[in-house]
Amino acid sequence: MFKQSILSKIYSWLCSPEVFGRVAKKIPGSWQLFEYYRDTEDELVHIQESDLAQSNEALLIDFLPQNEFCLTAKISVPIFPTERKGVWSVNRNFITLVDAKDFRNNIEFQFAFGKGNLKLLKKDKFGKIEFFGFFKPQKSKS
Repeated sequence: MFKQSILSKIYSWLCSPEVFGRVAKKIPGSWQLFEYYRDTEDELVHIQESDLAQSNEALLIDFLPQNEFCLTAKISVPIFPTERKGVWSVNRNFITLVDAKDFRNNIEFQFAFGKGNLKLLKKDKFGKIEFFGFFKPQKSKS
C-alpha cells in the first residue's frame, strides 16, 4: 500500500511542469488574461474578469511550439506593448519574451501552472509587483 502511494506521487510529479523538459510542453497555446494584480504607488490593484470586460481591456498571448509568440494587448499595464511578435525562451521557472531588435526590451516573467491556468509574475528591481496575471487557455475558434 505504501509503495503504491509513493509510486503515484512520483508519477504525479513526473507529469507535472516542475520536471525540466516538460514545462515547454505545457506552455504552447493561446492564453487569455482573466485576472491580474499590479502595484501602483499607493496600493495593490486587483482587476477581475468583470472589470476587464467593463473597461474593454484584453491581453492574449499565443505561444507557438517553435518558440515564437504573438502578443495582442489592450490593457493599461505599461510593460505590455499593443502588439509584439518574437521568440520566447524558458529557463527553469522563468519565461522571457525576447525582443529581436533590443535585448533591453525583453520581458521576463516568473511562471507557474495551477488548475489548468498559466500564472505570470513580473516584479521590478525593488520587488514591487509590476504585473501578476492569471491566464486561461483560449478556446480554439473552429
